[in-house]
Amino acid sequence: MKKYISFFIVFGILFSVFSFPGYAAGSYLDNTASKPTLSDAMKVFRYLGGKAELAESQKFQANANKDYSITLIDAMRFFMVVSGKSESLRRPEDTEGVNFFYQKNEFMNSVIGCEGSYYSPIVYPDGTFAINSSNKYRKQYITFGVKDITSKINWYNSDGWLPCLVSEYDSTFFKIKIENFADMVIENGKYYEVVFSRMSVENKSGSEKLLPLVSSKATPINDAAKNIYSVLPGQTVVRDYATASDNFTENISLPNIRELKNIGSFDDHYISMRSYWQERIESIVNISKLPDERLINAYKAGYVYTLIIKDGYSLNVGENGYDGFWDHDAIGISSTLFTLGDFEYAKEYLSSLVYENVQYDDAAWKYSYPFALYLMKTGDIAFIKEKFEHIKTATHKIEADFDNELGIMKQTYAIDSHGYWTIDDFSALMGLTTYKYICEAIGNSEEVVWAKEMYDTLLKGANAAMEKLQREKEISYISVSPMYTTEDLLVPENANWASMFLFGRWTWEGYLFGGEQGGILLDQIDKTYEFGFKRLFGDNKIEYNFGGYPGYSSGYNAGYGLAALRGEQYRDCGIKAYQFMLDNTQSSPFGWWEGIPTNTGCESVEGMNIVYGTGSCPHMWGQSLCTKVLLESLITEKSDGTVIIGRGIPAEWINEEIEVDNYPVKSGRLGFNLSLTDKTLTLTLSGNIPNEGVSLELSALKNNIKTASCQYNNETGIVTVPSGIASVYIELK
Repeated sequence: MKKYISFFIVFGILFSVFSFPGYAAGSYLDNTASKPTLSDAMKVFRYLGGKAELAESQKFQANANKDYSITLIDAMRFFMVVSGKSESLRRPEDTEGVNFFYQKNEFMNSVIGCEGSYYSPIVYPDGTFAINSSNKYRKQYITFGVKDITSKINWYNSDGWLPCLVSEYDSTFFKIKIENFADMVIENGKYYEVVFSRMSVENKSGSEKLLPLVSSKATPINDAAKNIYSVLPGQTVVRDYATASDNFTENISLPNIRELKNIGSFDDHYISMRSYWQERIESIVNISKLPDERLINAYKAGYVYTLIIKDGYSLNVGENGYDGFWDHDAIGISSTLFTLGDFEYAKEYLSSLVYENVQYDDAAWKYSYPFALYLMKTGDIAFIKEKFEHIKTATHKIEADFDNELGIMKQTYAIDSHGYWTIDDFSALMGLTTYKYICEAIGNSEEVVWAKEMYDTLLKGANAAMEKLQREKEISYISVSPMYTTEDLLVPENANWASMFLFGRWTWEGYLFGGEQGGILLDQIDKTYEFGFKRLFGDNKIEYNFGGYPGYSSGYNAGYGLAALRGEQYRDCGIKAYQFMLDNTQSSPFGWWEGIPTNTGCESVEGMNIVYGTGSCPHMWGQSLCTKVLLESLITEKSDGTVIIGRGIPAEWINEEIEVDNYPVKSGRLGFNLSLTDKTLTLTLSGNIPNEGVSLELSALKNNIKTASCQYNNETGIVTVPSGIASVYIELK
């Protein structure tokens, strides 16, 4: 009986639509709970259309089955085509066997969402997005009906960095623009993440055309989306939709959009979304001027992606892969957040870190590092004392894992293969350095002595093991293993040749925390970079690409340049490796896969280069390390309070203005501006200038200083700015 009632409802509405053109079909959708079934719709089509061909009916049925539900709008469109009333509105993309762009390019994706949501939507270049993205059994795709893309897709972040992904392209009849972002909606005290989508369609043909069919899972929220089904030549129709995607819990039960009374408009929520992220961005270091503006947007977008991909306070690595907590990854991600000056949820992040029963041994060894960084930036000794027993337990695992016979750390799977690895010696040295810093700060002299003795023993043993290997194998670089040469273990394209320089963290960050460094593990930094690049590129120009696992490249690429800041010859390779990523390895706007096996290229999406990767994209551990090397190439603080400016800035940037502010230091927040007029370089400091002074260390100043307004060393290019001085003038040769 219900079936026939539904039939007559559909019959009546369709009859009314075509008999009375002024009738608004959208009002029917808003005022009735009835929904025609596929069977009902087919009966109406057969009765009213009369000439409906079997092939068209089968096509409609097939498309309906794919979409799982039929709306009145779908039924009307089908009737208009098969009845002959609007033959000119037929869409060329309605062809069986033709895939959407995302189906052919599933590895080109990005992420949108709210901070801390659990199931952030995955977005594709054609505007398609997926909800329930982490559950392959409940994953649903929201499409916008365009399969016949005839141009390159222009895919980018709104305002350069916001988590609103914009797709622009042409189809046979239309110019298309799709915008997707997520915002929070509050209903009866409950929080929901909702995706807001805007599809702008301009008819570039010479006749009226039927609008592309948007997935029924996206609910219309403006009049055009509810009531307009075709577009006249030269006109543009803008349709807005909303789709619930998350409820900020691990339970993925979601409401129907029509149940949310406070849904609001696309424009209102765009303003809300933009205001939220602008406020979050204002809390961190502001990089306002660089010669390569892409780096600024990559920096901002990377920060936003990090907050979207985390689940609550769990600093997850990815959304479309690695959607979980990985202990040594979280140490790196949290450390970058503290370096940027984001302490909003610092205690929650630190409390989430694992200090025993770790996934990776180095997570215990380096457990003290983010705590030490938090202490250095905030002075919050009370919280450190509260967590000290955890820090102590984790750090003392170094002694238990130390191989007394060899004088190095035990065998691990640090680079996803079992063996003795230099990265492990560096990781343990880093952990001991920051643990000693913490113990000194809280006045635990007994643990200070233990940390120093353990550090000295390990440093001596690690240097001795590497020296022995170098003598026996006649090499002059730091090998990936203290037992075997890099050539014996890795092909040139395996980026793990530089693993200790990135994941070990000791070379540069150990220096910042006052670790006593020496021996070939320090002296051969430049030689090791030279060795790795020569294996990759021979005598050709260095491309600042470190390789993959193995393969073309990785999402960590820029991060491998971090240790070069401690050397001399390749100090700018962190920034240049980041530029390489922007030029060659993006799979989405400011999004990179962890592993990038090949450089197959992408001709369909403007500015995107990689169509396949492994791990996740965006990959937040990799992105956090790229962020860290960018920032510390510009400005960084040592544990003694000294600030270093410009150590990794490329020499050729000397002619361009650089400006950074809101950098967290012990005394508050610090900023600087570098500008060149004629032959005079001016450094201007702003904010809370540190009492310990500033060291300007531009590579462009080496043997290039004629005179300066304060003490300088022409050979090293270092200008020492004492406390209380806000402006420095350097005349170049």
